[in-house]
Formats: sequence, C-alpha cells, structure tokens
Amino acid sequence: MSLPDLPRWVEANAIADDPHGWRKPIGDGFALGHDDARLIVIGGAADPASVAALATARPDHALLVAIERADLAVATGRAYERAWIHTLPAPDELPDDSGAVAIDSVPDVVDGALAGELAWALGRGPVYAAWLDGAPASFAFAPWRSARWFDVSVDTMPHARQLGLGAIVAAAMIRGERARGREPVWGANESNAASLALAERLGFEQVDALWVCAPRS
Repeated sequence: MSLPDLPRWVEANAIADDPHGWRKPIGDGFALGHDDARLIVIGGAADPASVAALATARPDHALLVAIERADLAVATGRAYERAWIHTLPAPDELPDDSGAVAIDSVPDVVDGALAGELAWALGRGPVYAAWLDGAPASFAFAPWRSARWFDVSVDTMPHARQLGLGAIVAAAMIRGERARGREPVWGANESNAASLALAERLGFEQVDALWVCAPRS
C-alpha cells in the first residue's frame, strides 16, 4: 500500500523512493522510516499496540502520524504536538531573493548539528545561503522531495536571526525547486512561532496537519 502524493505525505513518499529508507508492516498499516534522518511516518490502518512497539524499538526517531489518528500519537508514550502543513497559493508573490546563492559545501563557520544537517542536505539537492558580515549565516534546502512536492527547511544561525535572511534564502530555494517542477510544502509545529511567522510572511497558507511525536533521546 502506498500513500497519495499529498502535502502531508511529502516525507513518506520521499522515504519510499529513497534507497536508504525502509518499510515495515505494523498491524494492518505500515511504517516508512529513514535511520539517517531519524524519522518514521506511520501510514495505513496501523494499530496502537504495533505503533507503541515501534516507538519503543526506535526511541531516537521522531514519528509522524495522520492528524485523524491521535490514538496512535498517544500510543507512542511520547510528547506530541500538532504540526501545521502549508502550501503556497501565490508563488509569484514571493519576496526578493537577492543575495542568496547555492553553495556546494558546508561553510567553515558552521559546526555541530547544523553542519551535519547541511552535509546531509547537500547530498540530496541544492542548499541556498545568505551572508551576514562576510560569512554565510542563513540556509534553505529541501530535505524531502516527492513527485509533486518538496519540503522547505530554513535554518539561520542565532546571531543572524530577525534580519530577514530566512525569507531571502527560502524564496531563492523555492524558486529553484519550482523551476524543476515541484511545489513547496511548509511544515511547522504549532509551538514554533518563528517558523509559522516566516511561513505567513512568504505567503504560505495552512491546508492540513500531522501529529509529530518527539524522540525520547
């Protein structure tokens, strides 16, 4: 069984097409997982007991669950919250992206978790950066792509936030991906006010939701 190519399932369909992804039956449903990304998407008619067992077996993976299946989110035994899914109805109205360029390696000024995230993203497609005081400080990339959609990810270094750089790199990345025939999806946990505000600034509108069950480690 596969999942329709809808904005809520962009990660699921990307994992299904990834040679490093895996698929596991869980009851009458299934799980699609990616260990490098530490992410699992639950699909089909999964039962709570099977989801609970999977969550226990992979404590360091986040789980995505359909918004209609709060029983599965509860069954994980983890903290969980709603993530709002957005699409972009008027992409021609994106802000100016002057100053954003595609990079081909992780900048020396970046380290830790962000460096690992950018290295992983560079193996999957373009990463766009904007500069502050002569150094790259804000980044946008698409960690997941399905046939129709791509997931927008933006990360700005702490000293460069609230300066509008996130909007610049996001706009550049969205234009680049749309030129390749896909449309953007923006997912943000409802507690992430900054991400939701940036989505609104770029013109995204809420169309759906998922439950995000946090990893235990």
